[in-house]
Amino acid sequence: MSFSNDVRNELAREMGEKECCQKSELSALFMSSGKLSRESSKYLLSLTLDNAATARKAFKMIKNVYGLQSTVNVATRRFFRKNRYYTVNTQLGPDAKKILSEMNLYQGLIRKINWSQLGKSCCKRAYLRGLFLSRGFINRPEGSYHLEIICNNSKMASDIKKLMGSFDLPAGIVERKASLVIYLKEGEKIVDFLRLVGANKALLDFENVRILKSVRNNVNRQVNCETANLAKTLDASLRQVELIQEYVKKSGWEGIPFNLRELAWLRVEHPDFSLKELGSMLDPPLSKSGTAYRMRKLETLIEAIAGEQ
Repeated sequence: MSFSNDVRNELAREMGEKECCQKSELSALFMSSGKLSRESSKYLLSLTLDNAATARKAFKMIKNVYGLQSTVNVATRRFFRKNRYYTVNTQLGPDAKKILSEMNLYQGLIRKINWSQLGKSCCKRAYLRGLFLSRGFINRPEGSYHLEIICNNSKMASDIKKLMGSFDLPAGIVERKASLVIYLKEGEKIVDFLRLVGANKALLDFENVRILKSVRNNVNRQVNCETANLAKTLDASLRQVELIQEYVKKSGWEGIPFNLRELAWLRVEHPDFSLKELGSMLDPPLSKSGTAYRMRKLETLIEAIAGEQ
């Protein structure tokens, strides 16, 4: 099962305690995946979803909020690699106009957010939850960080971006074929989104993976840094050994000043030692900086004498 389905199944169990929140969530579901039809004086609300848990939740909320009994039909078809869809059908009775007006559906399904319905922060969070349940997708955190909500209307996309921006979620919009995609790419902002909509278990799973990836990346950076430093040290050591050996072949050890001779001999005998290790072997011992200063002095002197010869 995909991580997106895990998140949807968790959100489907998150039932808003307040009636206003359930209305907001239902509004988001109908705005993104609903259909309104009319035969003579009767209205039929249809909600088509690709997740069974979301369909059950919609069924319950319609009954809880409006006291309406719905039916659920299951259809099998191949579309974008998904082959099972659930349609929640709700037949409206004599009070249809009142319900449609309350749901902002009386003029038909207008694909934009009814801001008057989202006066409270809890209702905004419920609306985002409904949008994700209907049209949301999130990558597994082991890969790249990516969360998106798909819609087919530029006004709706602009409204969703504005709604997410009210929670400091800087969403982007990109066109993909015939759809518009509202997306988040930053791991921290995706975590904030999961917290807002109430996906607490998914949030913990996401954060655990983020922490492991962060630790792994830090270890890799440290190893790479140490490897680079080791390679740099070995390159410098080999150059110093070669320089000293060439000079000794021509002028002997006596040609090296006494105060630098011991360091030169130690470098030739221990080419894989660091300057700090060489300094500890000197008599008297020197610090790493003192050894580095003396080594530079030795190299400069040998190069100058070799140039004169």
